[in-house]
Amino acid sequence: MSPLSCLLLACLVTIASSQYTRPKKAGFDISDMLCKLDPRVNVTTLTGYKNGTYLKQITKYLWATACGRSRGVFTLLGEPYTGNTYSCAHFPPNWGVNAVADWFKDPSQYKQQLIWLDMYLQGNYNTTANKVPATCDFDTFTILDCGPTRRYPYLNTPWASRLGNKPFRGVNAGGVFVLEPWITPKFTQWTLEVPDQYRFSQQNPVGSAGYQTLVNHWEQWYTPADFTQMKALGLNSIRLPTGWWYWAADAGIDATPYTVPKQTTKDMSHPITKFIKMANDSGLVVILDLHGAPGSQNGLDNSGKRSSDLNPNHWGWKWFYDPTMLADTTKVVVAMSNYITFLKSNGLDNVIALELLNEPWVFGDMALIRDWYRSTIVAVRQTSQIPLVIHDAFRHSEWEWLLTDWPYEHIYMDTHIYHAFNSDDIASSTPNCDKNKIIVAQNIACGYGSMLRFKTCTSLPTMVGEWSMAVDDCMYDLRGAQSSVQFIDFGQCKHLTERVGDKWWIEKYQGFAFKQMAQAERELGWFFWTWKTGPGSETDPSTPYWSMQAAVKATIIPSPLPDQPILEACYQFESTEPFTC
Repeated sequence: MSPLSCLLLACLVTIASSQYTRPKKAGFDISDMLCKLDPRVNVTTLTGYKNGTYLKQITKYLWATACGRSRGVFTLLGEPYTGNTYSCAHFPPNWGVNAVADWFKDPSQYKQQLIWLDMYLQGNYNTTANKVPATCDFDTFTILDCGPTRRYPYLNTPWASRLGNKPFRGVNAGGVFVLEPWITPKFTQWTLEVPDQYRFSQQNPVGSAGYQTLVNHWEQWYTPADFTQMKALGLNSIRLPTGWWYWAADAGIDATPYTVPKQTTKDMSHPITKFIKMANDSGLVVILDLHGAPGSQNGLDNSGKRSSDLNPNHWGWKWFYDPTMLADTTKVVVAMSNYITFLKSNGLDNVIALELLNEPWVFGDMALIRDWYRSTIVAVRQTSQIPLVIHDAFRHSEWEWLLTDWPYEHIYMDTHIYHAFNSDDIASSTPNCDKNKIIVAQNIACGYGSMLRFKTCTSLPTMVGEWSMAVDDCMYDLRGAQSSVQFIDFGQCKHLTERVGDKWWIEKYQGFAFKQMAQAERELGWFFWTWKTGPGSETDPSTPYWSMQAAVKATIIPSPLPDQPILEACYQFESTEPFTC
């Protein structure tokens, strides 16, 4: 290579280097996070909390979990630890313990041994090569820490003062503006031919009796009494699902065949606006959610249009791979953002965030979803600074690297946690196995705290936008009207009626609810799915596990919600020993 060529190459390298800008990550590097002993475990509480519960559970559960990680070995940094490898059978000599059985024998050593336990847990975590959402889950005795800005993420939001510096305690208003057969079983005769709002609208155009039924549903199903009851329960927020067709006219898109209210969105008597106003009158804030996108982002009836494809892996593909669908969805989101601005200009300012899209299909290409989020955020930010929420599509660790280049402010993550759909969550066919299942679900719910904090730290501050108390999929039409595509009978529905009114079950379901609330309230908070179900669901034994209103009536959820039992719900690990499958 000639000297001149070398000189030109050097110049090109210099120019290319000068164009590099270090990307701004949405979250923290995994290497910057610490897995620490939860501060609630201290010298006083070790033996003083509920007759020594912490000490008993550390002895019984924590060591069994921790000592099985990373071949049983752990490493520590700094003197005198550098250059040594340790294990549960070979702790550092200066700790004065030779094995697990030697810990916490002498109360005078508790303070020092808790310091060492914290060091051990950090060392155990740091020794794990592949750090995933569950890596810092040591039977709820640990918490992942990534610094003060996300230690209590709900304090650092634009809406914090409006909620009294508390996390979300909310409900979804499911089935109002996006019909779901299982929520409103008597709304119409749901069949394979009419399984969703798309087909219902096709068969019931404007002017028909069916359309008037829909209008009455929009106008009358929720009343001020619902919002008063929510407020009395101690709720502060509502997540309001809507379909794209309500915003189509504002976005310049044809909504056919969907039917919409006769009022425009600029009319303060529009049913969605009236709903938001009733919430405001009761002191409740609203997250406006796009639940269904053009073409359907997931092929589920909750998107407005259920897929007829028998292979669930392909659901949502039309939305993912049709540029027109993606572009139209962005237009809809911008229209929703403009609607929120319109409401604010008319004195209605309780819509505090906009969720770009509910549940893009879990088997879709996450990079495509990320790219659509980016372009849509840019489009919204042309006219509005409203806080925005994106959904994780039921994926977790991927978002740590998907959001490596993320220069946006006031964006938050929504995740949905259910225990009612996966085979290993729901399978049971005997009363004892049912009891085993609910206890395991309680412990898993506490373990999900590690996953939620991982998401908040590595990607974006996270809320649980949907959850329920169901541990099976037995609610009528839950999988879709007359649908057998995903339902598999494991015997999980045999003994449902035996739980109704049973004191043991009420206590366990309440504990299950409190544990889910507790972990979500460490992040941005939670929204139960859903507030209520419609006529025809009253006699379904599963209704209280999906309807918060019904759960209150069944005394599963106390009103008002108690702060301390929720805070302490995951302080105790539940044993399944009395119940086996």
